Amino acid sequence: MLRQACFSRVLITSCLLLLPSCSTGGTGTRVSEEAAGPDLSDYCHLPTQTPDAGQAGFSEYAWKLFVALNWPAKPDARGVPDCDSEFGSRGPSVWETYKTTQELFLPDAADPGPWNSDLAATRTLDFTAKAPPDLPVEEAIRQAVGGWLIDQQSNPTYFQIAVDKTSYNYVRENKYYNADVVNSSQQVLFPDGSLEIKASWRIMQGVDESRYHTVRARVMTFGDDGKPTGTYEEKTIGLVGLHIVYKATGFPQWIWATFEQQDNAPDADDTSETGTTWSYFDPECSGEYCAPNVSPVASGQPFKTPNQLTRLSPIRPETANSNSKWQQMLAGTPFAFYRLISPQWPSDPNNPGNPQGAPTPGTVANISMESYIQPTSSCMDCHSTARVPDGNIKSNYSFIFLFAKTPQ
Repeated sequence: MLRQACFSRVLITSCLLLLPSCSTGGTGTRVSEEAAGPDLSDYCHLPTQTPDAGQAGFSEYAWKLFVALNWPAKPDARGVPDCDSEFGSRGPSVWETYKTTQELFLPDAADPGPWNSDLAATRTLDFTAKAPPDLPVEEAIRQAVGGWLIDQQSNPTYFQIAVDKTSYNYVRENKYYNADVVNSSQQVLFPDGSLEIKASWRIMQGVDESRYHTVRARVMTFGDDGKPTGTYEEKTIGLVGLHIVYKATGFPQWIWATFEQQDNAPDADDTSETGTTWSYFDPECSGEYCAPNVSPVASGQPFKTPNQLTRLSPIRPETANSNSKWQQMLAGTPFAFYRLISPQWPSDPNNPGNPQGAPTPGTVANISMESYIQPTSSCMDCHSTARVPDGNIKSNYSFIFLFAKTPQ
């Protein structure tokens, strides 16, 4: 069987941007012994070695992160892989047991409590934009990632953020869940080993679920005006995008990687490809809102009208080679239908005269999360501007403090 140092037994289908919620991935059936692939048990833990320099080396490193984070978690132990379980097994994966921003930043700036609290029975998704309307973000950021993304079934894409134990404890021990406290801090500096996940999900309607990592979740419903109704529906949702942000030792600007489900959208120069039902592209689109990659914030496109996307930056050859290798290794699980779009790393991480570390490659975009800013998108460039809620100091490449609450 596919053994992965971080996943449980049966076909994978964990839970979201990060949390609990458990269902069955793809068909929800166990991979047969005859279809067993290579032993992946060496990859159930996060990699500890420094990645080899270059696109190929960091692509391999990114895939090792992806596998470890999607390994089945131990029951009752958030963030700990069950290395005796098989890759693609039922139950929450490691990253899905991380704490979400909703768990970390509570109303009235309440203490969120110890790390290893019980998982919710079903995950709850509220946000249809990376920058929800109530966050104190700069207008330029809101224009870039504040718009919604509607799939071809007229359903919104949902977003979620989660952090690992190292990040969570750093925030909690410093009381940075309190906006007043973090605003008055002199410095925010996450320790090595900190990790953040951003995930994007779509409702499984009219698609082949075996090609997706799926979970059951309570999703907020929205009116035709895009405003939340305050009511939820339970749906099966599928993972369409995953950002991994890891502060590995020796990389103070963090290491970045972004993955997508491969049916999201075609390359801009190959929109005639047949045989794929795209999540965010209609080859027969006609009418007012068919120009690809235009933000609804700019166009005024009505909510629930599908957005048209194409990929503007082809996947680099070294990353494509890594994708082929790992997709073969993950055959028989829904994760074989995911691909690394690109890693991004600081190629000059420790030069005091270059604090941003020279982000490499210069642009990286996930279609489901940087849908409308692909030509200029850079994870590291954007996050280097991240600040605490009042803008007083930078927040070490993390935007999570924008969710911090003020005591009432």
